[in-house]
Amino acid sequence: MNMKLPTLIAAAFVAATSFSALAATQVNQDQSQNLQEMGTVSVSGVKGSLDDATRHLAQKADEMGASHYRIIGADNPGDSSLWSGTAEIYR
Repeated sequence: MNMKLPTLIAAAFVAATSFSALAATQVNQDQSQNLQEMGTVSVSGVKGSLDDATRHLAQKADEMGASHYRIIGADNPGDSSLWSGTAEIYR
């Protein structure tokens, strides 16, 4: 039996769980009260749904080094499938 396979699987699991631990977490207004604000991030022209816009905001928060973010606005003008949104980011 190849003993390297269980080690490889364990390493992949650790890498996947450590990556998710670094991702910014969405918070509500009450939860954000004890966090240090870093600024805002915005997206526009995101095709799809509100969930797609939220994912883009979370990704931008991650890129800025934020541990948390709170969506403060989202818009879908008219019958367009293009979304824009803004989020406050926190440490």
